[in-house]
Amino acid sequence: MAKHAVRQFILARLVLGSAAAVLAALVVWVAVVAGGSAGAGEPLLVQPSAALQAAGDPLPATTPSTESAPVPSSPTPSASVSSSASQSPSASASFSPSAKPKPSKTPSRTPSTRPSPSPAANTLAVTYATSAAWRDGFIAAVKVVNNGSAAREWTVTLTYPSSADVEVRGGWNATVSASGDTVTIRGNSLAAGASITAGFQGSKDIGAVVKPVTCAVGGGSCGMS
Repeated sequence: MAKHAVRQFILARLVLGSAAAVLAALVVWVAVVAGGSAGAGEPLLVQPSAALQAAGDPLPATTPSTESAPVPSSPTPSASVSSSASQSPSASASFSPSAKPKPSKTPSRTPSTRPSPSPAANTLAVTYATSAAWRDGFIAAVKVVNNGSAAREWTVTLTYPSSADVEVRGGWNATVSASGDTVTIRGNSLAAGASITAGFQGSKDIGAVVKPVTCAVGGGSCGMS
């Protein structure tokens, strides 16, 4: 009796298992058919009913992959558009081919016709003075200043009264010579803007202070103090 009950239980379980398998296959087919009519990319998840799960061993749950096909990204034309748009037409539009630059007129220069300075210009200034005097002698000095722009030699000519009978005893800073009542003092080249003091010691026949009657210098003026 116990063996017969066991066989009936096994047979009933086999029948129920086969029915459960058939029902599961039917449910899967329905799911596939229903999934075909659904929208693309939307998987349909079907769960077996409670009666099917109680009838036999539960089927392993199959979770379909939810990964959808990658959607190709459309190329962004912003780079090409921005590169073409960055070229402003203002540079080409602002240039006018009809506008021609006008040549500048440079006024002609008239060559200068200034006369060259004459070497005999009055650039020397001479001052005569008696620095010392005694009964039969005296010391004379001349200061020569070159106010010109170039160096030059100089010559001072002094004329004394014939009654004084002046004679030259020696000189300095120049060459001094006498001829009758005339004493000549010659100096070397004097630089522009420079000055020099030259003189001589002379003798005389009168007791009073003797002074030249005339004082002359080539290319200048002479004054007495």
